[in-house]
Amino acid sequence: MSFSFVQITDHHLGETESQLMKGYATAHAVRKVMRHIAEHVADNIDFLIMTGDLVNNPSATSYSNVCQIFQLEAASAAPGPVLVTLEGLEAFPMYFLPGNHDDRDQFFRHLFTETPPMPLMNASFQHKGVQFICLDFGAGDDAVIYPETLAFLERSLQIGLPSVIVTHHHMVPIGIRWLDTFFQDEEKSEAFWNIATKYQAQILGVLSGHVHTTYEKIAHGIPVFGLRSTAPQPVFQDEPLLCLQPPHYRLVTIQDGILTTRIFEVPL
Repeated sequence: MSFSFVQITDHHLGETESQLMKGYATAHAVRKVMRHIAEHVADNIDFLIMTGDLVNNPSATSYSNVCQIFQLEAASAAPGPVLVTLEGLEAFPMYFLPGNHDDRDQFFRHLFTETPPMPLMNASFQHKGVQFICLDFGAGDDAVIYPETLAFLERSLQIGLPSVIVTHHHMVPIGIRWLDTFFQDEEKSEAFWNIATKYQAQILGVLSGHVHTTYEKIAHGIPVFGLRSTAPQPVFQDEPLLCLQPPHYRLVTIQDGILTTRIFEVPL
């Protein structure tokens, strides 16, 4: 059985729809992306998944603004699906992961009203025989390999289903020094990959956000994908510098145990 879904990431929405991030209208970009999805792929996908950094400054007001923009119907349990209605999408199922900019307490209170807030959102869901394993490496800029996150990953993979791993933090270096600090301590990333490689045959791919950049790599025989954000993106240099490029979203199709993707660029 085959199905498709869309990944979007790193919205960095503010406390009002008009609030800018470094001069960039993040809410406008989100609306343009959602309109493009509604017009071009929504009829052929089963759900959306957002891979973290829903807001830029994690206040209750920011999350209330998110709920208003998405006309969000909160779900009972993380990671969803939550139903969203905007820009041509009507009560459309969407899964949410928290990122390093997301306050876990506010994130849960606004998106998952019946789930008690927890410090880490390690959760999974199944769709048409495929397991989606959502891993949380914390709210800091540098990912932390928590023992409970690794234990959750291994327990989930032991079920034996074909699986997609979904994270906020990127799991491979991308060549930007100030974003790749996580990988300066090789033991951090090795702890993750030591588990993943044991179950390589059943892992269809790893989807991540965080670095605001689209990439496709192979790590330990496993496809790994990153995605350009709907917020400003980094320039490939050693010191922090952001630029403005058209946002991306990733259409993912799983058919006969094979994951393929296509990138859509959205003009602003």
